[in-house]
Amino acid sequence: MNMRVLHLRSSVGLYGAEQVILNLAGQLNAVGCANHIVCICNVQEPHLELVKEAERRCLSAFVIDCRRLIDFHTIKSLRELIRNRDIDVIHCHDYKASVFGLLAATGLKVKRVATNHLWTRSSLRLRIYQTIEGILYNCFDKVVAVSDVIENECRPFVFRKSKLTVIPNGIDLHPFALENRIEARRSTRARLGLKESDLVIGNIARLSVEKDQAVLLRAFRILTSLYKERSLKLLMAGDGPEKSNLKGLAKQLDIDNDCLFTGFRSDVPEILNCLDVYVQSSRREGLPMIILEAMASQVAIVSTKAGGVPTVIADGEHGRLVEIGDPDQLARVLDDVLSNPDERRALGQQARVLVEAQFSAHAMAARYLTVYAGITENRECSHG
Repeated sequence: MNMRVLHLRSSVGLYGAEQVILNLAGQLNAVGCANHIVCICNVQEPHLELVKEAERRCLSAFVIDCRRLIDFHTIKSLRELIRNRDIDVIHCHDYKASVFGLLAATGLKVKRVATNHLWTRSSLRLRIYQTIEGILYNCFDKVVAVSDVIENECRPFVFRKSKLTVIPNGIDLHPFALENRIEARRSTRARLGLKESDLVIGNIARLSVEKDQAVLLRAFRILTSLYKERSLKLLMAGDGPEKSNLKGLAKQLDIDNDCLFTGFRSDVPEILNCLDVYVQSSRREGLPMIILEAMASQVAIVSTKAGGVPTVIADGEHGRLVEIGDPDQLARVLDDVLSNPDERRALGQQARVLVEAQFSAHAMAARYLTVYAGITENRECSHG
């Protein structure tokens, strides 16, 4: 009998966790599993990007409205969906999904999986919610962390440690195999108002405290004093609660004319291809999808040692690593990489080889398939 999986997410945009869900559902569909993506939609601040992208990829997707902290209509709708679709596994992808998923699954013969993509702990309210989620993990059949660092954060909450497992994120490599990369790079830069001669540093992420783009702006300010003879640009693609603060900081540092805030972008492969260096300045991370995407794009990477990044990038081999929150070191390493085109090329090529071997969406889906099969009695996915 084919397995039916429901992925539940309270989404606030199309970010790394959403890409994981989309890639996972697509890969599992290909091996005979029926996957449904369900978005819990906060009616006061609706975000339907995940569902729209799922529909664009011809994946089954649903929206369930939520009007309050605990909405029993939401629970009822989710419960009906589980029954009507004869769901075998409900897979929850954030703290709100964990709460609603467990309540909806009560009394039903459905297995429960939770993935911890990242506990940001960026506010007292989030710390409380994420602590509650940690306690609720004991009600799940399996708890997946996307990195060893996150698994260690989950471990104190889970009584039966065998419930815990680590599955690294994986990406679909095909969108990053651009035809005629040089022409694509030239075209994308022209659309963004960038010159072919510009040295372009880029960051693609939610503009939020844990991503710490402020330290990147401070590092960029140091760099601009070293590159007076050549045009240096900083491209920041993304949206989020820190947007106005970051724009204000750029103006305060007198670098706003060289900083390009593009907002959310759907053309990530093209954006990565037009960069000279990709920078991740985060304080907290799981295993960021954008790092894997930058590796697939063969762009040189400079990243902080946040979360699972050091388990993927070996310093000096697949990218360069710096300490968290140190703009001076970040500026020095960026200067080193920008000054050495041969190093940039070698880092990008070696990163691509690694991501192909270990971090594909296919490999990720195979690991999740093993988890589902291990907790589901007398059911298995057809492999075609």
